[in-house]
Amino acid sequence: MRNALHDVVVVSLDVRIWSGRKQLRPEDLTASGRLPPKDLVSLGSKRLCDPRALQPFREVKRAAEARCQGIGVRFARAFAIPRTAAKAVLAELNALAEQFKQARTVFLATYDEELARWKAQHPGYERLIEAELLPKTAVLSKFVFGYEVFAINGVDGDGELAALLEQGAAGNLVIGLAGTLYQEVARDAREFVRQSLTGRDEVTQKFLRPVRAIRQKLAGLAFLDPGIEPLVGSIDEALAAVPKKGRIDGASLSTLRGVVTLLTDPERMREHGRLLREASRQDARGSAPDAPPTGEPTELPLGAPIRTPRVRAFW
Repeated sequence: MRNALHDVVVVSLDVRIWSGRKQLRPEDLTASGRLPPKDLVSLGSKRLCDPRALQPFREVKRAAEARCQGIGVRFARAFAIPRTAAKAVLAELNALAEQFKQARTVFLATYDEELARWKAQHPGYERLIEAELLPKTAVLSKFVFGYEVFAINGVDGDGELAALLEQGAAGNLVIGLAGTLYQEVARDAREFVRQSLTGRDEVTQKFLRPVRAIRQKLAGLAFLDPGIEPLVGSIDEALAAVPKKGRIDGASLSTLRGVVTLLTDPERMREHGRLLREASRQDARGSAPDAPPTGEPTELPLGAPIRTPRVRAFW
């Protein structure tokens, strides 16, 4: 049986952004004899520049995380993504790295002007800001966009070690990733229901975008759990039943509402996939299905996973 972990790569993002803040000191509060304005001082820190100047960096970071999250699942402090999607994801991360680099160049080119504007907006507090200012070279080192890619492999060639590891929790990684996938899909589906579906008797074609995004994520990681493929089939059937243009209402919307509601519950998703698999087996054999399994999927890795660096990229 093929180890499902061979179909996964792990992308670990390393995106660091200068906070533009420094810890507030007691003398900062008494320097002018009055409390500094809220946009300058908050939560025990002081802002050294306009936070809007750092917004482009935050947007790139969010885009990188969203891309990995959209196709993969959280794994430790990284993302497990399908190996088949790795090239496309890394190409997009490289493009975002270039955006980050360009934003850094623009920020540093206007650094002095940005600080001058910030001080001009807060007359009387110039010294509070100037006391903690960093030179450009120091600020440059605080902006980093990078990533590492790892393969996850089982322990090969050491049967005794593999047997010992199978007695512990090492063999549960695939099940853990599948569980994380169900949880993340359910979270996204619940948020979608809350924001876009509740109380609606008709929707536009835009309604289908998050459903298709969930479908793509499940399909890409279907190798983690045999119940995912039939679940994807149910989503496809619901999407095929809606009109290709115009508003969606009536029976089509009811069908979509049903499948989205299913996606809000991890246990219902698992049970749905199991029942469809059993029905498929029964059709194939022309006889009664076997007793339903009592545990989780049994396709487990042969040994403890290890991480082997494959790619390292920093800008």
